[in-house]
Amino acid sequence: MPGKTRTVCVAHAQDVDGIASASLVKLATGADVFLANYDELIEILRSLNSETNLYVCDLGMNQSIIDDFVLETRRIVKGGGKVTYIDHHPLDGKTSKRIKAAGVHLVHSREECAGVLTYQHFRNELPRRAAFIACYAAVTDYLDNQPIAKQLIGSSDRQLILLESTMLSYAMSHERNRVSFSNRIVNAFQSLKFPHEIEGVPKLATRQAARMKDMLDLVEKEGVQLKNFAYFKSEKVTLGLVANLLLGIFAVPVAFAYRENSVSGMVEISLRERYDSEFELGEIVSKITKTLGGMGGGHTRASGARIPVEKMEKFLNLLGRELARDPKVKQKRRKALRRRAT
Repeated sequence: MPGKTRTVCVAHAQDVDGIASASLVKLATGADVFLANYDELIEILRSLNSETNLYVCDLGMNQSIIDDFVLETRRIVKGGGKVTYIDHHPLDGKTSKRIKAAGVHLVHSREECAGVLTYQHFRNELPRRAAFIACYAAVTDYLDNQPIAKQLIGSSDRQLILLESTMLSYAMSHERNRVSFSNRIVNAFQSLKFPHEIEGVPKLATRQAARMKDMLDLVEKEGVQLKNFAYFKSEKVTLGLVANLLLGIFAVPVAFAYRENSVSGMVEISLRERYDSEFELGEIVSKITKTLGGMGGGHTRASGARIPVEKMEKFLNLLGRELARDPKVKQKRRKALRRRAT
């Protein structure tokens, strides 16, 4: 006899966008939430039975997992379940077709962050104040100037949204994005609490701000600047925040912070791009890491990667080579291709 259909959301564990997406799915559907990193997604899908109403949010697709993703989602759909994939990372036409062919409902746009896309998808099932959660995602994912995000933020007090977004991001960074802490945020958002109302968040955010001030001095002294990017090895502060500091200090279009994991033998890298830059950072990182036996990707403003420690020098060379190409020329080519397609 068939069991009761279970609703599940698997979302990115490492940033506000993933946490916000999971929070909105849970608010709208009552889903059980699994916060995961990219390398954990497939294992979670394998653990789900076919009678599952599944939402996957803010977990960008790459060639290392696409085969298993299609296999598992097809299994769920064929067994009577439903799968909705909500994401904003680059997705080529071939991969998009494969996902749809598996029976997955694809909600995808590179214009908005996953949190905003999730809010739009469930807008009729969500309370009006849930829009704040989508705004936190847009601000911290550097996509707050996009059409829908801009409209949502413009409908409220922008300063309040910026304050709450930064407080949440800093608190999560202080806790190194621990899943237990992130789950506490998801649960608090079910009663539509503001970040400053969640126990521990203001105190942790203040501590993180102090760390960032100290890190600013260190990055100025020890950061490495090359032609089109700067980088820094960080063991204490969240990599993405350090990458942001590098952008400001060295006035480069792209910056990254990294740390080595002695247990896995991998380097973890977080990259950021300035608002006025035109590089396709997520695509560049995906391309490079694929040749280095690692994995990575993201979107235009933010991206992440994991590569073997011994490939770090090669990563620097390849990144420099890719960024040396004129982004305006690439942009013109993309526009020409779009005109031909229409």
